[in-house]
Amino acid sequence: MKKMIALCSGVLMMGSVMAHEVTVKVALSPAGSFEAKSAKVKGDVKKDGNKFTADNLWVKVEELKTGISLRDEHFHKHLNFEKSPKISFSQVSAADGKGTGTLTVNDVKKPVDFTYKQVNPNKIEATFKVKPSDMKLKPAEYMGIGVTDEVEVVAVIDV
Repeated sequence: MKKMIALCSGVLMMGSVMAHEVTVKVALSPAGSFEAKSAKVKGDVKKDGNKFTADNLWVKVEELKTGISLRDEHFHKHLNFEKSPKISFSQVSAADGKGTGTLTVNDVKKPVDFTYKQVNPNKIEATFKVKPSDMKLKPAEYMGIGVTDEVEVVAVIDV
């Protein structure tokens, strides 16, 4: 019986672990697009009234998946994952649908403004755009198809 109670408690505690997701929306030139997604974003967001803060949210570059293994390989290399294996968003502060934070990609830090909406009492969806060139990433091209110099990031965060 004690084992059963311990098992049930463990399952309940696992269900209360916060899950964060991120989607990077990439437009291609001359046409097309793809998304890189991960449900393995780490870090805690604190809610105090209508204010949200986070010291550091991060994801391993290799955990961003596009659904095509060759494209994943190129995407990860383009993001310089061997030198900079993580993408982070730190010093996050938000209230009333707007926020700021510091994005780090390729060991380059950049202040970023974002907007968010509360999806439900325990979840927010934040959106921002960033230019790969601002993160010192070289233009990406493969077989005549290139990546535009602006990507949209959408993060769904449990609070």
